[in-house]
Amino acid sequence: MFKSYKVRAGIGVCRRPNLNGLFGRQAGTAAGYSYSAANKDMAVVWGENTLYEYLLNPKKYIPGTKKMFHGLKNPQDRADVIAYLKQSTA
Repeated sequence: MFKSYKVRAGIGVCRRPNLNGLFGRQAGTAAGYSYSAANKDMAVVWGENTLYEYLLNPKKYIPGTKKMFHGLKNPQDRADVIAYLKQSTA
């Protein structure tokens, strides 16, 4: 799912924004990536709860986003992704 995302500091943007420092960062603000207006205007700050809801259905959570990810319906899958991101992006 996150193959094209970078999670370490010091790695620039490729096709996706770098997720390093994701927790506590406002959506649509990672340098070097062209976000949709919907993503920038949402003004959500990423944390465990906001990511949990977003990962369920990104297009419903941020209407108008250009994100092609359809979401994770399984609650444990969402919890696992969040745990991975917390460990990998700190």
